[in-house]
Amino acid sequence: MSAAPGRAPAGGPVLLLANPASGRGRALRLLPRTADALRAAGYTPTACVTDSLADATARACAAAPGSVVAVLGGDGFLGAAATGARESGAVVLPLAGGRGNDTVRRLGLPLDPVKAVAGMGRLAVRDLDLGLVNGHPYLGVANVGFDGLANEYGNGARLNLGPFVYLYGGLKAFREWRNVTFTVAVDGRETSFPGWFVAVGNVGQYGGGLRICPQARADDGLLDVVSLAKASILEVAATFLRSYRGAHLGRANVSLRRGSEVVVSANRPLNVYADGERVSALPVTVGIAPGAVKVLVPEGAGVVG
Repeated sequence: MSAAPGRAPAGGPVLLLANPASGRGRALRLLPRTADALRAAGYTPTACVTDSLADATARACAAAPGSVVAVLGGDGFLGAAATGARESGAVVLPLAGGRGNDTVRRLGLPLDPVKAVAGMGRLAVRDLDLGLVNGHPYLGVANVGFDGLANEYGNGARLNLGPFVYLYGGLKAFREWRNVTFTVAVDGRETSFPGWFVAVGNVGQYGGGLRICPQARADDGLLDVVSLAKASILEVAATFLRSYRGAHLGRANVSLRRGSEVVVSANRPLNVYADGERVSALPVTVGIAPGAVKVLVPEGAGVVG
């Protein structure tokens, strides 16, 4: 059964993808309850534990057009499945199975997958944009700079710190950030500045709750580019703390620009992350694919215009 325009189907088959690595096994632990919830709601789930992000993309790509693909994992896994659904025309149901679950949070979906499934009948199908880092699709945020180092350290943390894992990574990355100059062109308008990070947002949240691009909309065909120029360590810390509430815009040295093509380079080698996964080294071109993937979201979701 396929989803009618604007609504999830009332029942029928669902491809349930789970990432065994997400949330240090959280997705696997939640898989049986999520499958049971789908059955209780009148669906027939086919559960699939994937062996890689590429596998998630391939399976979503093979789904029937208009069918539901429930994605139980973290932000990177969700982005990988959305990449496949873009090709197949399947409808993505994001389910929180990772550590940060930023895209799920920003879309306004429950963090409990069972509750998300129980409320499927109240969700709407919306055509969301995908960002493209050198052609690599993502849903949430592409970021480079100090926060990229924080991401590396966060992902390598041995302790299960949940959403605070990136705060830990940030504190560790402070010690290594020195004399970095970014060059950023938004729709051809170029600026250079010494700074700390550049974030290119679609859904606009990452890092376990950082609303780094709080005004971003996932269906407006535009990217929100937020950067932090030269600042003291205390100012950097204040910027990130304020970003949990999306209250950092307007602070000194924080800029917001908006466009459909963003070119980023720097005076030292840096890695670019998208949906928490390392996707490229600088320089990169970030573009947008408007209305590229169908996603189930709550009515009135703030990230949808």
